[in-house]
Amino acid sequence: MQKQIQNLVLIKKPENIFYLLGRSFLHGYLLVKPRSSKPVFFGDGLERVDGVKTDRLKYLPLYLGKARKLELEDEFTFAEFNYIKTKFEEHKIKVNIKHIKSPVDFLRTVKSQEEIALVKKSMQIVEAVFKLVRKEIKKPAMTEIKLAQFIQKSGLSMGAENVSFPAIVASDVNAAVPHHVPSKKKIKAGESIIIDFGFKYKGYCSDFTRTVFLKKVPSRLAVAYDQVEKAYLSSMQYIEGALPGFPLKSAFKGIMAGKVYQKAVDVLAEKHLDKYFIHSLGHGTGLEIHELPNLSPSSKDILKPGMVFSIEPGVYIPRLGGIRIEDLVVLKKEGIEKFINVSTKLRDNIL
Repeated sequence: MQKQIQNLVLIKKPENIFYLLGRSFLHGYLLVKPRSSKPVFFGDGLERVDGVKTDRLKYLPLYLGKARKLELEDEFTFAEFNYIKTKFEEHKIKVNIKHIKSPVDFLRTVKSQEEIALVKKSMQIVEAVFKLVRKEIKKPAMTEIKLAQFIQKSGLSMGAENVSFPAIVASDVNAAVPHHVPSKKKIKAGESIIIDFGFKYKGYCSDFTRTVFLKKVPSRLAVAYDQVEKAYLSSMQYIEGALPGFPLKSAFKGIMAGKVYQKAVDVLAEKHLDKYFIHSLGHGTGLEIHELPNLSPSSKDILKPGMVFSIEPGVYIPRLGGIRIEDLVVLKKEGIEKFINVSTKLRDNIL
């Protein structure tokens, strides 16, 4: 992987170090040289990695050779930048140091078959937990926070190593807040209930949302739900350039993510719901829950085969509630493939 990196770059983000070395570290930096197969790891007394030199960051200048340009991931703080600059000054070496968007972030956008398999396993845990949630939510006096805790406990018991993010359970007016923090509020019949969660499996994240109702659905929310589902389906159809199940055209080279976002907006606008869509349509997911590509209004990211990303249109209506439907998908040459098949139909999500 590091042979694809064009310039001398210092890596800090733990997920990027894991991606390049296949191992996790509590703290450390990795110097990757262009077209070199041997990076240099700088840590604080950490164990050695086979085939990788270890040293402390203060010796960084000694490893640049004739290079006079060093790129730092944009994860580096101002204090770290100054520390590194000071080390070069101590060695009387003039070097141009600048922050960049990490090339490793871009390398990670297209997943290997092994990575895709790990995301799938993580999503399968999600699917199994959601089956339990559909029953658990019906218990008397169930609250948002109790259900969120149940989700976390269930996922860990099924082999997840951690959660991708704290589970979101948002009911009634709380569902009008996209990232509501679960509270002690009791879940009641007739409310929209957004359930958004994911887990980590061998480092790889999952992400999933369904909106459910207990017993009944207010008419305005029913209309909103059906339109959000239409936006969800239409977005995937737009990416494929055909109806569901049809292969991608042979000339397909990728599609601009921002245009997919606009397709969802156009569908929501049919029912005057577009003003309630207040976040991006989706995001890449892998070692991080949010990574490239971005399916946001201004995004120029190109969706290509091998990318894993979410499709998650939603509407959030003040004083009424919210609707969000989300799945992770992988774009393949044959078309879009979902990792799991949990119904998005309204009738199947009335419990």
